Amino acid sequence: MNSNLFDRKNFLDGNWMTTNISNYFSNNLDNDNLVIKVNLIRATANEADYLKKYLNKFADQELKAIVIDLSECNFVDSTFLSGIISFNKNTDTQVKLVVSDTRQLRIFHITKLDSIFKIYTNIDQAIAS
Repeated sequence: MNSNLFDRKNFLDGNWMTTNISNYFSNNLDNDNLVIKVNLIRATANEADYLKKYLNKFADQELKAIVIDLSECNFVDSTFLSGIISFNKNTDTQVKLVVSDTRQLRIFHITKLDSIFKIYTNIDQAIAS
């Protein structure tokens, strides 16, 4: 790493990540369901604002459901989840989650997030329901 103090500060502030923001999320339409794939191994507070901005682009669209695919994520923190919960409160469209990690599924059940969202283990189940 460069010994330049300014470069180190930018790295630690997370500004070095801004060049890859467009790769954080992707979407496609499947049977009037918007599928948003979170392409992050760790979905944390650092990316929560980007998620909120990304989701707000779809807030006014008439869709059957919005499926947020968290299957690539090994870790999802509370700030990132609060962005999804906030979006869910502000939209009339049903929001579904795809979580494939059994450890995370248990956490979602313990924290009662499964009472807020319908949670599925794969995309096909989420779209079919």
